[in-house]
Amino acid sequence: MATSAKSWDIWVPDVSDRALVIDAGSVLSPAETFSPGRIIIRNGRVDAVGWISDLRLPENAEHVDALRFTVVPGFIDPHIHGSAGVDVMDATLLSMNTISRTLARHGTTAFLPTTVSAPPEILGNTLDRLSTILQESFEGATPIGIHLEGPFISEQKRGTHRANNVRFPDHTLLSDWILRAQGNLKLVTMAPELDGANIVARFARASGVMVAMGHSNASYHEAMTAADSGTHYAVHTFNAMRAFSHRNSGIVGAVLSDDRVYAEIIADGVHVSPEVVRIFARSKGRERILLVTDAISATGMPDGRYTLGTDEVQVHGGICRDDDGRLAGSTLTQDAALQNFIAYSGMRMEDAIFGLTLNPARALKLEGRGCIDPGAHADLVVLDAGLRVMKTIIGGRIVFEKHGQVQ
Repeated sequence: MATSAKSWDIWVPDVSDRALVIDAGSVLSPAETFSPGRIIIRNGRVDAVGWISDLRLPENAEHVDALRFTVVPGFIDPHIHGSAGVDVMDATLLSMNTISRTLARHGTTAFLPTTVSAPPEILGNTLDRLSTILQESFEGATPIGIHLEGPFISEQKRGTHRANNVRFPDHTLLSDWILRAQGNLKLVTMAPELDGANIVARFARASGVMVAMGHSNASYHEAMTAADSGTHYAVHTFNAMRAFSHRNSGIVGAVLSDDRVYAEIIADGVHVSPEVVRIFARSKGRERILLVTDAISATGMPDGRYTLGTDEVQVHGGICRDDDGRLAGSTLTQDAALQNFIAYSGMRMEDAIFGLTLNPARALKLEGRGCIDPGAHADLVVLDAGLRVMKTIIGGRIVFEKHGQVQ
């Protein structure tokens, strides 16, 4: 049986259950390309992947003919606040399932519901509720953990986070939140220049929580000190960061020049101009880009007033701003992010796809995600030539299909 190289210790193939077989014009694993390719799925996991000629069609298998399309790993979004009129901090099963279903329509199969800065008691209660909700089953994309964006951020670079909710890094608070999240806190955004940030970052990592630098006024030296200590993730590069200049490159200079750092970009044409996205792509290369959305409750909705955390924002022309005119998240989806990023950067699709799949999985240490390898979660997206989502498969289950496009 032809398979790709990676195999997960936690997975044992079960040959007794009925297989789902997908034949595609191309399969991007994404490290390998099979054209035409075949994927065999059993029990929610990838059983085999390779060229059609090398993999025998199992008996009694359910068959998907996608020979006119490309199959890639499901997209992973580590930074999303809401969609379809609901916000993560609603912290209800109904809201989370609404987000889950909406994301699946755009190829996102896993995500980190993301909070915003709020008073400690509100954040604690939100984590209590989210940690319980995440144990439930969802109809679309799988919430795989929680991203705490703030409150340990720079007052000067807080963006739309309320000033009275911003705090210096606090070991006791974070310890309480980790406990209340019940193992679900995966990522915390923190400004590395703040007093106590290094100590709190070490504690977070020792507790299994990744640390991201963001909403920061850090200098180049301060950002590099954080990277040297293990902070290898940057949130929405360029946005809510000290501005880059040719003599004082700041945190942006560290993020762009340090090959250890995975870097988010919001490729909506609003948060970062296309020519800067191109510079970003050339600096980070295919193995460190993260194509996130930072989407809010207005995503997929008409213009109007919407919620972001505990505040309201105004959306006009799909652009989200607070009452002071500052950008307040986006209405971007990951399929659109992929299309935009390729158009802006000139990067090949085969390379850009890393930014939604394998890279976030590696950055967050999500074993068995972001790839189409034997034993990996069978989270897949079928794309047409225009990179539109034709079908989304999560855990081997078809959760979205664009009617009449894929047989």
